[in-house]
Formats: sequence, C-alpha cells, structure tokens
Amino acid sequence: MTLASGSVPPTPFLPTGRHEVVGDLDELGVLAAPGILPRRAFVWKPPRYDPRRPHPVLYMHDGLNLVSPETASYGADWQVDEVAAGLIAAGRMEPILIVGAECTPGRMDEYGDTEAGRAYLRFLVEDLKPLVDRRYRTRPGRESTAVMGSSMGGLISLLAVFLHGGVFGGAGCLSPAFPDTLCEQVAASAWPDCPRRLYLDNGGVGLDAELQPGLDRMLAILEAKGFRRGEDLDVVIDPRAEHHEEAWAARVWRPLEFLFGSP
Repeated sequence: MTLASGSVPPTPFLPTGRHEVVGDLDELGVLAAPGILPRRAFVWKPPRYDPRRPHPVLYMHDGLNLVSPETASYGADWQVDEVAAGLIAAGRMEPILIVGAECTPGRMDEYGDTEAGRAYLRFLVEDLKPLVDRRYRTRPGRESTAVMGSSMGGLISLLAVFLHGGVFGGAGCLSPAFPDTLCEQVAASAWPDCPRRLYLDNGGVGLDAELQPGLDRMLAILEAKGFRRGEDLDVVIDPRAEHHEEAWAARVWRPLEFLFGSP
C-alpha cells in the first residue's frame, strides 16, 4: 500500500506523560438506553473554555482510555486532553468539546456491525447528543459533529457516519477493524450523499498488520465512491506502530487537526 502521508512526522503535539487532566471534565452520569448496557459519560472542556461560544463536538468511544491512565484499561491513555489543548493553543484547531462514552463488557457487540452496534449508535444520536446539546453551547449541525475511536471503535465510527450521516459529518478511525460485512454494505450503497470527512490510519506491527487487509479494502471502496485523499479523506500508515493506546496517543493530533483544524 502506498503511504498517503508517509510515516508519522515529528510534531510538537505529542503527549507529555502528564497524569492530571488538562482542561476540565464534567460528568454526565451513568446513562442507559434500550439494547445496550448502561455506561458513564463525560464532557471534556478545553482550557479557557468560553460557555458563550458555540463549540463543535467530538464523540469518542472507550471513554475510560481517553484522558487518565488511572482509569485506562491497560494503564495508558490517549492523552487526548493535552493533545487537543496543545493544538488549540497553537491555533491549529478550533476549541472543541470532547464527549467520552465508556465501553462496557458488551463492547465487541456494541461497537460491531450488529444489532447492539446499531442500538449504541441510536444511543449516541437520540440520547447522548441531545443531552450534550441541551447542557452546552454547541454547534449541533453535522458539519461540526464528528465521532472517533480505535480498533472496534474505528469500525463503529465509520458505521456512525455511514448510517447517521445527517448527524455526524466526520469520523476518525484509528487502527479500524473493518469486517467484510461493513465493506460490502458501503460498496453496495449510494454513499456518500452529502459531504463527509474521513480519517483512517493503521500501524504495521502485530494486530494492526492483521487488520490492514480490511482497511485496504475499505479504502478502495471509499475512493471508488469519490473520496479523495488530501481533501475529504486522510490516510496515514505508521509501519512501526502497534495496536495500543500509546500508539494512538502519538498520532491522535492528526485526526483532531483534520476534522477540526482552523481554516
């Protein structure tokens, strides 16, 4: 596969290893919805958050792994708080809100191309997003709303844009686990019928190498549908990267900037 952007280049927006949260977290409590298990959710607000200013919103899966190593499943987090704060401070990205929804023991089904996966997406669209839009000054349109995750979270992020393109205008899919069933659905559809921005990436070691054929197939389908790299599609392959939070933390600045970069 030809590298769209080469290996991940040096950047000033890498995680620093700080354990305290940069910015502020608001707990939304434990939320329940039909067809899925209850889960906690939170909203991250950037430093110098201005509640009078409408903010774009990014919805992220695996919320336990996003901002604190103390709650992360394997003792390392994405450090998305400090990376986003750095991009905002540098003027590379507009201030956004990040909503983190926890995973549950039903993660494989809830993030999959399954009935539970569709129930989880309905929870995002019908419950979580309306709650966030009521409590915060958001820009609720699809052009200002994106979704992002890794592995199975990458799968459900693309499925969110595919099934709910009127709500989510962009997706970040890191090391995505794209099954043949999803590739076949996208190939057989008339999609896209409205503008979208898709970021896809992968590493080249271990499980990421095993996931590459699914990513290659999905990329070929998306490009046949009219997506163009460097325009509404960004693709990054880091052949040295593995399938874990440290690798996603090292390159999360890229989808953040692609989806919410300052003009």
